[in-house]
Amino acid sequence: MKYILSERQYDLLVEQWWNDPKHPEWKKFAPTDYEKRELKKAETTLNNLNPHTIATIAQIGTAFIPFVGPLISAGIGLADAGLYYKEGDKNAAGLTAAFSMIPFVGKLVSKIPGVKELGVKGMAALSTKIAKGSKYFTQAETEIANAVTKYRTEVQQQLMEIAPKLTSVMREVNLYKPNFVKKYGEEKYNSLLIEFLYGNKNKSTFISKLKDVKNPTIKIKPVLGAGSDHKVFQSSVNPNVVFKAEVRPGEVQKWYNTFKKYPDVFAQPSKIVKVKGYEGEILNAVAIEKLNVGPFYHLWNDLSKLGSKLNKIAYDDRGLENLLKNLGNVTNKQNWNDIMVAAKKEYPNLIQKIDEFNNMINKLYKITPKPDIRQYNLGYDKKGVLKALDI
Repeated sequence: MKYILSERQYDLLVEQWWNDPKHPEWKKFAPTDYEKRELKKAETTLNNLNPHTIATIAQIGTAFIPFVGPLISAGIGLADAGLYYKEGDKNAAGLTAAFSMIPFVGKLVSKIPGVKELGVKGMAALSTKIAKGSKYFTQAETEIANAVTKYRTEVQQQLMEIAPKLTSVMREVNLYKPNFVKKYGEEKYNSLLIEFLYGNKNKSTFISKLKDVKNPTIKIKPVLGAGSDHKVFQSSVNPNVVFKAEVRPGEVQKWYNTFKKYPDVFAQPSKIVKVKGYEGEILNAVAIEKLNVGPFYHLWNDLSKLGSKLNKIAYDDRGLENLLKNLGNVTNKQNWNDIMVAAKKEYPNLIQKIDEFNNMINKLYKITPKPDIRQYNLGYDKKGVLKALDI
C-alpha cells in the first residue's frame, strides 16, 4: 500500500530529520534564525489567502500578459518573469512581471508599505507562490496579497500606465540598452528607466540618454594612423569607411562640423559614432570616407627627398612636415616655392599632382593658421581628388 505525504507532512518529516542526532553533519545545512522565524510565520498563516484574493490577483497577472514581452526586454529585475515566459507559462509570467513592477511605483509602495521591505525579488517570489498554488505564505506576504486585492483598481491603473510607455520605446530599448549597460552598468540603466516611467523624463529625453552610447561594439581593424589628438581605425565591415577617434575630448564634433563645411578639402563624414578600442575603452569617433593614401605617400617621399637634396629641409622623416606646418615663416615659404619649381622639372609627369598638393596647402591655411599637414593626413578619394583627414 502506498502512502502519499501532504506538503505539510513532508515539511514535518524533514524537520525531524534535521533534529536527528544520528546525522549531526546535516546541521551545517541548517536554516538560519531568520529562515526559522519565517517558517514559523508560514505555519501560522497556512491557507490564509482566500479564493477571492487569489482570483483577483490572477486577473491582474492575466491582464498583464500582453505586455510581458516588452517588460522583459526593458529589464528591471524581471528575470523570473522571463523564465516563465520562455517556458510558455504565460500566466505565471504575467503575474510575476506585474508584481515585480509594483516596487517601482511610488504611489503603490506608499499604500502597501510591505512591498518596500519585500523588494523586487520578494515580490517575484510571492507571485510565484500564488501562480503555483502554494499553501504557505508568510504574514508579510499575506498582508501584501490582501492589500493588492484591496487596491486592485489603482494597482491595475498604475501598472497599465507603464505598459504603453514601455511599448512606445521598445525599439530603442532593444537597440541601445545593451550598449548603455556595457558602459554605465545595469543599475544606471534601471535608474534611467525608472525616471522615464515614474519621474519627469519624457520619451525623447529617455531615448536621447539611452542612445548616448550608440554603436560601441563597431568592429574595427588595427590602427591605420595616430596623432596627438586622434587614432584612425579601418572598419572591418565597410572597406570604404574609416573611424577617426578622438584622444582629447571634444575633437570629434569639431572634425565633423569642419569636414561637412569644406567638402572639397576634407574626407566626407557620415556620422558620429562610438567605437570600442582594443582595451575595451569606448572612443568617440567620426565615420568618414576612406582615402587612398598610397599614391600620396609616394608623392610626399619624392618631394621630401628633393627638398633634402636642395638643402631646403632637414634630411629626416619630419623635415618636410616641419616646413609645411610653418609656412608663415618667410624663409620657409620661399624654400617651399623653390621645391615646387624644382619638383615640376624633376617629375614632369607629376605636375598636376604637385599643383593639387600646393593648392590643398593654401586651402588649409585659409581654414586654420596652423594646419596639421603631414604624410599620413592626406589621400585621394574615389574620384582621385586629394583630400585631407585632419585640420
